[in-house]
Amino acid sequence: MPVLKFILWVGFIAFLILLTKNILFKKSPRFYKNNFKSEYRRYSVKQGWEKANTKPFSTIKLFYNSRNLNPEYKQDNLWGNLLGFVPVGFFLTILIPFFRKGIYVLLAGFCLSLCFEMAQLIFGLGIFDVDDIILNTAGCFSGYIIYWVFNKTFRLQKKDSLLTS
Repeated sequence: MPVLKFILWVGFIAFLILLTKNILFKKSPRFYKNNFKSEYRRYSVKQGWEKANTKPFSTIKLFYNSRNLNPEYKQDNLWGNLLGFVPVGFFLTILIPFFRKGIYVLLAGFCLSLCFEMAQLIFGLGIFDVDDIILNTAGCFSGYIIYWVFNKTFRLQKKDSLLTS
């Protein structure tokens, strides 16, 4: 495995770990220890589903129209969901030739985001929000577009022997 490809894989795995920490484990380890010892016993997926947002664009509209929410919180949430997945699309595209078709990156972003949202729902680690899936998927696809632009501009595919061998 070429050194550049190895470094990119290590970066991708490190990024996925960081993404998982930021999505599922936002709070301190002590919180999760206590939560899983006591609170989780009383939690049910049904409770989580009652809090879930399954209406597309409702959270985005709420954030856009709300004057009561902290503007920094709104921006962090919306931009974080979008920009947080851009590297996923970029790494997938540059590391795995199969993902050089936009539809596959779109589906991978959707599936990864759905997995995170389902984990939040099942384990009570957050609130399931379809708008997060929409923004995460768009972010992942944006990573693909960035790769595509770089490829057209700098001809990365001719250097693929460094990455795919």
